[in-house]
Amino acid sequence: MYGQFFLLFALIIVGYYCNKKGWLNRETNKNMSGMVMHVMIPAMLISTIATLPVNDRILLVFLIMAAAQIVAMILFGLLVRLYARFRKQDKRLYPMLDITVASLNTGFLGLPVTQIFFGSEGVLYMSAGVLSLNLYLWIYGVCVIENKKIGGAKEAVKTAKKVLLNPNCMSVVIGMVLALTGAVAVVPMAAISFLKKLGDLATPLSLIYIGALAGDSGISSLFKEKVALEFSVLKMILMPALAAVLLLFIPVDLALIKSVFLLSMALPSAIVVPMMVEQYGYGEKLSSDIVLWTTFISMLTMPACVWIAGILY
Repeated sequence: MYGQFFLLFALIIVGYYCNKKGWLNRETNKNMSGMVMHVMIPAMLISTIATLPVNDRILLVFLIMAAAQIVAMILFGLLVRLYARFRKQDKRLYPMLDITVASLNTGFLGLPVTQIFFGSEGVLYMSAGVLSLNLYLWIYGVCVIENKKIGGAKEAVKTAKKVLLNPNCMSVVIGMVLALTGAVAVVPMAAISFLKKLGDLATPLSLIYIGALAGDSGISSLFKEKVALEFSVLKMILMPALAAVLLLFIPVDLALIKSVFLLSMALPSAIVVPMMVEQYGYGEKLSSDIVLWTTFISMLTMPACVWIAGILY
């Protein structure tokens, strides 16, 4: 396990070094993140899920995992609102803080890190978070940020299309269909091997991206953002801590399920949220700072949660 921790941090340091040398500037890093999100991670999801022995029980656990993550994000967001009120923050920031602090970066960071620590079966359960994050952000999240109720049937169809046409969600569905129907048997092995090789690039490139982001953002300047740091520490300590305590009382025998869920609760805020806030709401700069802070802190909380899960479960 310590070798896996080393791999995690070593790849981040590589990204930081490349940024400082000028090889990974802001524009290059942005393009690389788009490539990872729209090419490498979908390839990882399809090749991983399609080749696993998915049965009715695993599918049920997958759906429960997705529902549990949605509930966790909604409840923690409400807790964040109470804390923001206690700290007398600007009321206009409440919706942004709710969604930014409670969101989980299950796709870009969760899947690659799960691959390192828990392998292909862990990726299957973490991929439930890809579905839950998109449902959470594009249905609940947009309504919260815009401070409005869910619209009628037309608006619901529009939202459903946005969720289902997301490349990661489509990849989860494709992988599940291939696995459940056995149709993966008729897919040429060369195609599966190609997707696997492509998906293998998701982990190193994602972690290199995080390192380059740290180098490009100017870590010292973030220390001036006291509100962002406060809410980031709240998220990265309290959210996994509450999950760890709750999991002790849930009668699930499979340690892997509990471990993956705990790891998901230690993930940073989703990178897409500041863009959503800029489009629909108020406080995008603070939202962006929280995403950066939680990303940096997660480099400690994620390995810690894996270690704690190994002890508890």
